[in-house]
Amino acid sequence: MLMAQTQAGLNLIELIIAIAIISMLLAMGAPAFNLWIQNTQTRTAAESILNGMQIARQEAVRRNTKVRFNLTDAAGGVAWSVDCVTVTSTCPAGIQSRSGSEGGSNARAGTGTVTGTLAVPLTAGAGLPAGVTFDGFGRVPSANVGTDIARVDVTNAANSSARRMVILVSTGGQTRMCDPVVPLASNPQGCI
Repeated sequence: MLMAQTQAGLNLIELIIAIAIISMLLAMGAPAFNLWIQNTQTRTAAESILNGMQIARQEAVRRNTKVRFNLTDAAGGVAWSVDCVTVTSTCPAGIQSRSGSEGGSNARAGTGTVTGTLAVPLTAGAGLPAGVTFDGFGRVPSANVGTDIARVDVTNAANSSARRMVILVSTGGQTRMCDPVVPLASNPQGCI
């Protein structure tokens, strides 16, 4: 008596159909994945600027002297430095910096000296190079209000539909990052 042997596995047609279905799913998901990557680059660049400002403020309070945060790339790339305004033995010229080659290369920053209407994005590279000075109390000195950075918009050069992030600096020295399309009344990540 012969026993029929059953074979487990896939035949060639089943394998081709599975590959075709997977290929279609990947093709449909690629644009969403690309947008997610661009949004992540924008947010990372905005967080880097926010962290640089917070470092400058903390160093100003810690050293009890004026410390300046500078966005240094005139083209709008996210490059910054934190420096003492008056260089001494206890306060060096370069406390910390970030080069434009670090992180995502598609993020672009633009600055303004007033908060203005957040619905209107600032142009990448606008107002750069620029900076904000913090005094020994962690505030923006009154002489610098209106000339120092009050707002930074971070956009994405590769994808115009990528999310824009805004960093606001108050005269009291508080820095905050927000999303201008989210209403502040319903979400703490919102700007307005």
